Amino acid sequence: YSWIVLSAVGTGFLSFGLWVHHMFTTGLPSISLGFFSAASEAVVIPTGIQIFAFLATLMAGRVKPSLPMLWIAGALAIFTMGGLTGVMLALAPFDFQAHDTYFIVAHLHYTLFGGMVFPVIAGVYYFFPFIQKKKLSETLGRRAFWLIFIGFNLTFLPMHLTGLWGMPRRVYTYPTGLGWDGLNLVSTVGAFIIAAGFAVFVWDLVRPKHRQPPLDRNPWDAGTLEWSHDIPDQAWGVRSIPHVTSRYPLWDQPKIVERMDAGRYYLPDAEEGLRETLVTSVIDARPVQVQRVTGPAWITHLAALFTGGAFIFPTFHWYPPAILCVVLAIGCIIWWLWTSTARPPEAPSKDAGLGLTLPTYASGPASVGWWAVWITMLGDATAFASLVFGFFFYWTASPDFPPQGALHAAPGLVALAAALLSLSWALTVGARQLNRAARTGAARACLAVAPLAALGGAAALMGSVLGLEPSTHVYPAVLWALAIWVAVHAGVGVIMQLYCLAGMLFGKLTPRYDADIWNVSLYWHFHALSVLVTCAVMGLSPGVL
Repeated sequence: YSWIVLSAVGTGFLSFGLWVHHMFTTGLPSISLGFFSAASEAVVIPTGIQIFAFLATLMAGRVKPSLPMLWIAGALAIFTMGGLTGVMLALAPFDFQAHDTYFIVAHLHYTLFGGMVFPVIAGVYYFFPFIQKKKLSETLGRRAFWLIFIGFNLTFLPMHLTGLWGMPRRVYTYPTGLGWDGLNLVSTVGAFIIAAGFAVFVWDLVRPKHRQPPLDRNPWDAGTLEWSHDIPDQAWGVRSIPHVTSRYPLWDQPKIVERMDAGRYYLPDAEEGLRETLVTSVIDARPVQVQRVTGPAWITHLAALFTGGAFIFPTFHWYPPAILCVVLAIGCIIWWLWTSTARPPEAPSKDAGLGLTLPTYASGPASVGWWAVWITMLGDATAFASLVFGFFFYWTASPDFPPQGALHAAPGLVALAAALLSLSWALTVGARQLNRAARTGAARACLAVAPLAALGGAAALMGSVLGLEPSTHVYPAVLWALAIWVAVHAGVGVIMQLYCLAGMLFGKLTPRYDADIWNVSLYWHFHALSVLVTCAVMGLSPGVL
C-alpha cells in the first residue's frame, strides 16, 4: 500500500514534466528536449512499481474469478502494452520518426483503453448492484469482454506497423500500393468487433432485469466499507459512522455491520434533524469535529447551471446572456451560503458517540473550508503564474518585446492600484483580527471601507491600460490580461467582503463563529500577492525591458 501511494505521488510530480513530450517536434531547444525526455522516461519507475504491485497482489492473494476481475486483467495487459510503446516515444529521436503517424494512434489508444475504458467497465460491473440490487449478466459480460479485447487488439496492434511504415494520422485517404491496405482492412474488421462488444455491454445495462432475484448485502464478499450498504429501494445512509481499524474492516472487524446498523458508533442519531459528518485528523483519522453539512437543494444545481452559462455563452459571443448568468450564479451561491452554511450551530459541542464529545464549529486552519480555499487559490495562483510566465517568455523569445515606441501602462495609476488594493487586503485582515477581539464596530468599519479601496484599485489598474490597444501586439495584450485578472479577482473579493459585513450585521458572523472572514482573508492573501506581482510587472517593465 505504501509503495502504491508513493508511486502515485511520484507520478503526479513527474507529470509536470511529461506534457512536453507531445511537443518534441515543435523546435524546442536541445536542452529542453533532453530534460523532458528524461522526465518522460523517469515516469516508468513509479508506473512500473504500481503495475508490479498490482501483479504481486494478485499472485499473493486468494483471487476469486469474477467478471470485474476479468476486465481488470484486460486493463493491466493493454495498459502495459501502451506503456512499453510510451517508453519508446519518450526518446526524442524515435519520436521525431513516429510523430503524427499511426504509431501514435496505437500508443494512445492502448493507454486510454487500458487506463480508463476497461477499468470503468469493470467498475460498472462491480458497482451495478448498488443501482438495481442485481448483478449484470455473467454470460453477456464475458462475451462483451472478449469481443472488445480481441477487436481492440485487431484494430490497434497493426497500427504500430502502419505507423512505422509511414502512414500519417489525420489524413482520411491515401493512394494504393503503399503497403498499408491489408493492415488497415484488419483494423477495420477489428473496429466492427469492438462496436459489437460495446453493443453487447449496452444491452446488458438496459435489458429488463425484473425476473432476477434481488441480491443480499455485499454480493462480492468485499472487505471495504462501501459494501456495508444494504442496497434498499429508498434513500439510505449509515446509521452510525464506524470506528475503523483496518483497510478491510468488513473482513477484519467482526460484527461491524451489525454494530453500525444498531447505532453503536459515532453520530448514531440526528437529534437536530440535520446532516452531520465527522472531521478527522489527516494521518490517523482521529475525530476532531462534528461538521454540519447542507442538505439537498435545487439552488446549487441552478448555481452550477448559471456558472456553466457564464463560460459557455462567451464562446458564441453571446455576451448579454453571459452577463446575466454571472449575476444569477453569484446570487444563487450567496443565497445558498446565507441560508444553509452561515447558520451557527445550536451548541458549541455535542456527544459524538463512543464517549467522545466534539466541537461543532471550527474556523481558520482547523476548518475544512479554510483548506478548501487554500487548495482552490493554489490552483488559481498556478494559472496566474502561467500568465506571468507568458509575459517573460515573450520577452525572451521575441526580439521586439516590447516593440519600439510602444505605449506602457501609466505608472502613476499602477502605483495607486497597488496601494489601494493592498489597503483593501490590510483592512480585511484587520477586520478579522478586530472581530476575533470582539471589537465588532471597528471590524464593520474596516469591512465597509475595504470594498471601496478594492474597487478604486481595480479601476485605477484598468485605467492604466486604457491607452493600449491589445489587438496590435502581444505586449499590450498581456498587460490587458494582467489588469483584467486583477480586476476580476478584486470584484470577487469585494463580494466576499460585503458578505462578511452582512454576516456581522445580521449576527451570522460573530467573534466565536468567524470561519467566513478567515476564508475571505486567505483569499485576499493570495490576491494581494498577485496584485504586487502584476503591478511590479506592469510598472517596472518599461524601465527594465
